[in-house]
Amino acid sequence: MAILGRVTNRAASVLRVSALAGTILLASGCASAFSPVQTSYASDAGDGVPLSIVGLDLRGLAVVVPAQGETGIVVGQAVNRSTSAVDVTFAVAGAPTPATVAVPASSGKTLSDASTGVEIPGIPVAPGTMVQMTVTTDEAGANVVNVPVLVNRGIYAGFTASDS
Repeated sequence: MAILGRVTNRAASVLRVSALAGTILLASGCASAFSPVQTSYASDAGDGVPLSIVGLDLRGLAVVVPAQGETGIVVGQAVNRSTSAVDVTFAVAGAPTPATVAVPASSGKTLSDASTGVEIPGIPVAPGTMVQMTVTTDEAGANVVNVPVLVNRGIYAGFTASDS
C-alpha cells in the first residue's frame, strides 16, 4: 500500500490503462482456443465444385464455354485413388455428346489446360449459370452434380475448343 501511495495520479492512470489493455489482449487470444483452425476444413479455392466418388476425387469441376450452344471445356483436377486406371465419362444434360478421359492409377490429372481439353459440344446454357453434369465410371456408376458454366475470359482465356 505504501508503494501505491507514492504513485502520482498520472502514473496510476497509465497503470490502469495498461492493465486493461493487457486483459483485453489476453481475453481476445483466448477466443482462438474455442475457434477451429480454418485449415482443418475442406474448401474449394477455385471456381468449380468437388465430387468424391468411389476411387476418384474431382476438384474444381466446371465447364468453360464462350457462349450458349458452343463447345465447352471441362476443367478441374481428377485424383485417382485406385490402383488401376479409370475411364471417366462427362455428360452434360442437354448436350448431344459426352466426353471420356483416362485418369492413370494412383495419380492426379488436370482435366484440361490451354493445349488439350475434355470437350463437350453443344453446352445448352449460357456462361454464368449452372448445368447438370453426369460423371460416370465403371466402379462408381453414374453420379450427378451441378457445375458452374464459366466464360472463357481472364484465367480461362486460353480454354477454347479445338473446333473453334
